[in-house]
Amino acid sequence: MPVGNSDRGVGLWAGQVMFGFDNSNEHVDWWHERVPNSGEAYDHKGVMLSNIFTPSITIGISNYINISIAQILGHRHMFWGRKESSIHHRSEGTGGDFINAVGGIAGDSKIMIRYLLTNTGKGFGSRIFVGGGAAFPSKNTLTSDPFYLTNKAEMGEHRHFSMSDGCVKAIGETQLYLKRHANPVFIGGAILVQSPVKENKYGYRSSTLYDLSLTAISKEILAFKGSLNFNFGLLHTTNGYWNGIIEPNSRATIVTIGLGVLKNTDFGVVNIGISKPSFIYGGFSGTDTEVDSEVSAWRINIGFRRMLNYVIPWLDPLKNL
Repeated sequence: MPVGNSDRGVGLWAGQVMFGFDNSNEHVDWWHERVPNSGEAYDHKGVMLSNIFTPSITIGISNYINISIAQILGHRHMFWGRKESSIHHRSEGTGGDFINAVGGIAGDSKIMIRYLLTNTGKGFGSRIFVGGGAAFPSKNTLTSDPFYLTNKAEMGEHRHFSMSDGCVKAIGETQLYLKRHANPVFIGGAILVQSPVKENKYGYRSSTLYDLSLTAISKEILAFKGSLNFNFGLLHTTNGYWNGIIEPNSRATIVTIGLGVLKNTDFGVVNIGISKPSFIYGGFSGTDTEVDSEVSAWRINIGFRRMLNYVIPWLDPLKNL
């Protein structure tokens, strides 16, 4: 099970139903130097905590086509690390409204349709899936440019973060996994591209995201009756835009390395892991301009999936046998 993607690497036969969820808990310790011409003669620092929960359901429409539906839910909270007040930052969370933000717990809703080029079920062999879908935003987004890119003189209090970016996005994905006898017994990866269809009604066009993730899972280790799970991720985002003007620090490249434990239980497959994201280009999004900055992030992931003991009758190819 790839970290953060409980529905990947598994192909369902016609009528099968799988429930899953992914929980990501991220701690980001950030700092950046004073913003020029801001009237604030001090560096900015703080901690951003995010708790994101994404339940999903996957259905085998046929032996070759699967459909997955997921809903992002959660909360992000900023802890301002200085005693001075700032128009840019304060201790606050996404649960409440602000001058330029609609608060709430809902993020994007996603639907994916995958075609199973090869699928060996629980057996050994390859799993090659290609798919596409869309992400639909919630109302819990920023409602105006927090950078005041068209008129810095009008800058007032603002918020930089939300549960959704407010953009409808198209998604393309390719998965290639292999289950084998040699150790590691499960290897492979996925490539995902997510791009906005157009700017949202507030004038924001989000970055295009390119995401490569690789996974290797060991044989069962008898000492704890589970497997080790190694993950590597490479994520790149292009420039985002507010009203046609490039959003500062939206272009970034992040490498993530993680290690986890995967365990089969009576109620489903559970994966618990820890990962370390590191910027190799760009900086923490939300910085008002190009200034020196430092970011240290850690993430704890919990994933779960369960194949339900139920087959949808009108999709079951064996119902008349």
